[in-house]
Amino acid sequence: MINTALKTTTKALLISSALAVTTMASAVLPSQWQLDDSHTRVGFSVNHLGFSTTMGRFNDVQGVVNYDIKAPSKTNMSFTIATDSIDTNWDARDKHLRTDEFFNVAKYPAMTFKSTQVTFSNPQQAKVTGDFTMLGQTKPLTLDVTLNKIANSPLTKEPVIGFRATGIIDRAAYGMTAFAAGITTDVPIQIDGELVQKTIK
Repeated sequence: MINTALKTTTKALLISSALAVTTMASAVLPSQWQLDDSHTRVGFSVNHLGFSTTMGRFNDVQGVVNYDIKAPSKTNMSFTIATDSIDTNWDARDKHLRTDEFFNVAKYPAMTFKSTQVTFSNPQQAKVTGDFTMLGQTKPLTLDVTLNKIANSPLTKEPVIGFRATGIIDRAAYGMTAFAAGITTDVPIQIDGELVQKTIK
């Protein structure tokens, strides 16, 4: 009974959100967007020796998205992450992660992602495949993206896109094999963020 009620509620929310996205399609929206730094988090987690889950984030992320709500299949995006902005809430660990055993920030100051294909399964959900570059190696990466909400902010009165993206990066495939016996090499990532109209400089 409870499961049926939850499924009904979830379905209703999805339909409601999809209708909201569809309604916004008739509005005049920009097609170029950029990440809102104050409302974006790029996070990851690893299993530590089977004892616990260590979580971290990158504090310096720049991104541009070309998204036309009337032509979503033409969406493309690119992101750049400063590797030295890693933050696991423990300075000694962060310093170690910046060394050549892990991110080697002196030689590779940035990780990048550039989409090659965006496929929407419905107005809210898409699979985004692209080229992810880390430690000088580029490999395909697919992210599952959900558009949470597209609407004008009640604070700024400007349009905002809220989203969540998830995926898994095999760090060993990029040559980051340090402590693989005790720290997972498959690293789940989660990006929660907001997109605002791109500022033309």
